[in-house]
Amino acid sequence: MQHLIPKGKRVLRQGKDLLFGDKSHELLVFLFFLAVSFGFWMLQALNETFEHEVQVGLQLTDIPSDVVLIDSLPTTVSVTVRDRGLTLARHDISNIFRQSCADVSFQKFDTGGDDAEIAIFPYDMQRFLSKLFAPSTHIQSFRPDTLHFTYNRGRSRMLPVRTTGTVQASQQNYVQSIGLEPDSVRVFAPASVLDTMHAVYTEPFSMSELSAATRQHVRLRRQRLMKYDPDGVDVVVGIGYYTEKTVHVPVIGLNFPAEKRLRAFPAQVSVTFRVESGRYRQTTAEDFVLVTTYEDLIQNPENSKLPLSLKSIPEGVYDVRISPAEVDYLIEQVDAPY
Repeated sequence: MQHLIPKGKRVLRQGKDLLFGDKSHELLVFLFFLAVSFGFWMLQALNETFEHEVQVGLQLTDIPSDVVLIDSLPTTVSVTVRDRGLTLARHDISNIFRQSCADVSFQKFDTGGDDAEIAIFPYDMQRFLSKLFAPSTHIQSFRPDTLHFTYNRGRSRMLPVRTTGTVQASQQNYVQSIGLEPDSVRVFAPASVLDTMHAVYTEPFSMSELSAATRQHVRLRRQRLMKYDPDGVDVVVGIGYYTEKTVHVPVIGLNFPAEKRLRAFPAQVSVTFRVESGRYRQTTAEDFVLVTTYEDLIQNPENSKLPLSLKSIPEGVYDVRISPAEVDYLIEQVDAPY
């Protein structure tokens, strides 16, 4: 008849037998005494003294509106404390909901000068930190044990930014332009430093094998007692591409006597080259000069071929090839003009 009992009721009956049966009674007794023993152990452990490291936040307060922080305090300090386990546990639980934070008043350390570097020594740190813990808690140590912050009272200048990096395009491309955004930044520093500065420099950087326009953020080189606004710039690189072009350039003879003339075969040769895309239209045959002089030909009478070379190559042109590289020639006698 068991198969006629609904499945849900069978599960409830089996659970009831497991919890309230004869065998389960011994298990429940064992678990009860185990829980009691664990409770006594916890109470004993929490009454013992422990050392514990906690992270405490730091906040500089009461900063006047005309003061610019150059280097502020660290955001946290590691504190090693000693107390009963129960007290330390209570502090850790409260820290979950609201992190401990020590307020350091700027006014207490203000020198009144235009700029200063302030040191907060261990005895001051001990006083700030002790307010965050119970009276029974002993602060064993903290790291760092001496804190520093620097400031000035708004002395600044706008200075241009200079790069200290390398920018290289891929073999098929060339660097078309390099710009900075922004190209100048505001510098906060002591007057003695500002008066000697003419520019701000980036951290070293490298951009290589570029084949498309690229933007990279670069931080400015940090210096003591100095702050930048903003503290970095974007290096913006424009990339162009090379294209191949062929022009026909005549072979010209110079310094020939009036009764003589150079005849080259062919009279024009092909000059093929790679040129920056931005200069493709502007680069023409007139930008190339293939010249030989009468004196050069007279000094080599046995050479029946005239080797060709360019006397000038325009800017932005690379990998120049002349075809043919040599031409036949003769020095033609012509009637001298009257």
